[in-house]
Amino acid sequence: MVNESAKQSSSQQGSGAFHPNALSAARRMLTYIIKILLFILCGVLICVLAFLMAERCSNLYILASEGMSLRMECIVNNTPDEEELSDYFLASALAQDEELQDSAFANYVISDENYSLEIKGISVLPWSSTAKVTAIESVTVKGSYNSDRLASGETLEDHPLPEWPTRKLSISFYSNGSRWYISGIEVLEVNPKVDALNTPDPEATVLPMATPTPIPDPTPTPQPKLEIVG
Repeated sequence: MVNESAKQSSSQQGSGAFHPNALSAARRMLTYIIKILLFILCGVLICVLAFLMAERCSNLYILASEGMSLRMECIVNNTPDEEELSDYFLASALAQDEELQDSAFANYVISDENYSLEIKGISVLPWSSTAKVTAIESVTVKGSYNSDRLASGETLEDHPLPEWPTRKLSISFYSNGSRWYISGIEVLEVNPKVDALNTPDPEATVLPMATPTPIPDPTPTPQPKLEIVG
């Protein structure tokens, strides 16, 4: 009787214990769930970083185009409006901008100006407070010297319009946490080589050939039938 009761108690204890295979399966399932959660977390993180990068690049693109265009207008028209420029530039950048402080166009009557900033690259990280924009600046200014300021014996040809060459610029930006501001401008290259657009040459373009008109085959002349009368 004692042995039978001992066997029953040992069998009950064995049935209540975890089977090694069940424990291994539970571990594999837990590992699989953790991996899935990590993949989901990485995917969400990549999407967030991509969104932040796109948002930052878009803001830098707009601020660079608008800020540099406004800077050109202030230089050409000799009206450096620091209050308006402060929406795009840091005060330190405006104070160190020699071209903005120069009055090269002060004695000229400007009739037309055109500004183009071709963005070549944007270098920024989602968590950084600084960025750089590489761009090609092209300026077209039309006007003439103010005739009221001509000295005796001078003509308008003696005062040609100041040259504004095409330049490759590195525009530095700084973020104060709420928005970006231009913190510096560096000229990397003057009159850089710009790739021309592949415009087709009409003289070199192969003209389509005319579709030949098909010539119908001549209708055969019917031959008379010979009948033999017997």
